[in-house]
Amino acid sequence: MAVVKDKLPTGNMDDYYTKAELRYHVDGKELESSWMVLKLARAFSSNHLPYKPNNLTYVLTSEISHELHLCDRDLSKVFPTGTRQLESAPKYIIDALFEEAIFSSKLEGAVTTELVAKNMLRKNLPPRNKDEQMIVNNHLAMQFIQDKKNVLLTPEFIREIQGIVTKNTMQDENQSGVFRSTNDVSVMNVRTGEVVHYPPDAEKIDSMISALCDFVNADGVLNPAEEDPFIHPIIVGIALHFLIGYIHPFYDGNGRTARTLFYWYVLSRGYEVFQYIPISKIMQQSPGKYRDAYLATERDDLDLTYFILYNIRCIRKARKALIDHLKLENSRKKTTEQTISALPNVTKRQATILSYMFEYKTEEFGIKEIAERFSVTYQTARTDLMHLTDSGYLGIRKKGKAFFYYVRDDFLEKTE
Repeated sequence: MAVVKDKLPTGNMDDYYTKAELRYHVDGKELESSWMVLKLARAFSSNHLPYKPNNLTYVLTSEISHELHLCDRDLSKVFPTGTRQLESAPKYIIDALFEEAIFSSKLEGAVTTELVAKNMLRKNLPPRNKDEQMIVNNHLAMQFIQDKKNVLLTPEFIREIQGIVTKNTMQDENQSGVFRSTNDVSVMNVRTGEVVHYPPDAEKIDSMISALCDFVNADGVLNPAEEDPFIHPIIVGIALHFLIGYIHPFYDGNGRTARTLFYWYVLSRGYEVFQYIPISKIMQQSPGKYRDAYLATERDDLDLTYFILYNIRCIRKARKALIDHLKLENSRKKTTEQTISALPNVTKRQATILSYMFEYKTEEFGIKEIAERFSVTYQTARTDLMHLTDSGYLGIRKKGKAFFYYVRDDFLEKTE
C-alpha cells in the first residue's frame, strides 16, 4: 500500500474529511489506500459512545476540545449574577429564546418573517396559520423544558415534547405524541427529491429509544463495571440530537424534538446560558451543511465526529455573537439609560418604562402590556404613559377604543 505520507492529511485531525472530500487532497489513484490509512488513524484515536443498539464513535479533535473548554469557561461567566440578570438584559438576550423557536421551525419549512414572528410571540398573539403555529409550539416547548431540568429522559418525556411541537400542525392529530408504527417514513432532500435516510424499522423504536434513555441518564459518569469513560455533557447532548433524527421515531416533528431535547439536556447539566444562544439561527443559515453533517455520520460507520464538529462550529458562532453583542448593547444601553435618567420630571419607574420601550423602539405598547410587564396597576401604567406623552417623549395612537404608545422619532434622534 504505497501512500505518500505528506499527501495524506492525517496530521491535523481537525481536517476531518469525508471520503468524498478526501479525493480533493490526494492523488486519485491513492484515494482508496489513503482512506484506509485515515480510517485506521481515526480508529486509534476514537472514543466509543455507550449506546448499545449502534456502534457510535467520535474523535475528540483539538477543535472540539477547545470549543468545549470555551463553553465551560465563557458561558458560565457571561452572566455571573445569574438568571435574574438575564431577565433585565438587552433585547438581544430576551429575543434569543424567540429566535430558537423561530429558526428551528424555519429549518423544517416554516415560512414567515422574523419581525412578524417575534411580534407574535412577544405580544402573545394567536397564530394565523400552520407556520406560525409551529413557531408558537416550539416556543412553548422551550418554555416547557425550563421546569424539567431535574427529570430523567424517558420515552414518555420524548413523546410529550413531540406532542407540544406538533400540536395542531399534523394532518392526523392522532399521530402527535406517539411513536410511529409503520415504515412509510423517510427523510428527503427537499431540493433534489432524493431520499437520504431510511429510519430503522418501527418495531425497533421502543428498544432503541429505551437504550437512548439509558445512555443519556447515565450522565457520562465513570462506571467501573462497564469502564465507560466520562463524556462531556455537550457531546452527549449532540449525540441525543443526532439519535432522535437517526431513529426518527415520529411521523413528523423529529428535528424540532431533537433540537429541543438538546437544549433540555445541556440546560439540565448546568449550561444555563445555552437558552440564550439560538443555535438553530446559525443552522438555518446553511441548512445544507446541517443535512450533510447528519449524512456524513450515517455513511461513515456512524462516526459522530462530523456531526459534533458541525454543531460545535454553530455553537462557536452563536456564542461569539452573544458575547460581542452583549458588549455593544450594554455600552449602548448604559448611555441611553444615563440620558433618560437625567430627564427632568421623570420618576425612576417612568425612566425604566421609557428605557424598556427604547429596546423595542419600532413597536407600540398598550397600557395593559406595560402594567403587566412592570407589575403595576392599570391606572398607574396609564398615568405613567400619559405623563411621558405630555413630556414629549412618547407618541400616542388610538386603535378602536384602545390607546397605544410609542417612542417619538424626534426623541430617538436626540438620544442616539
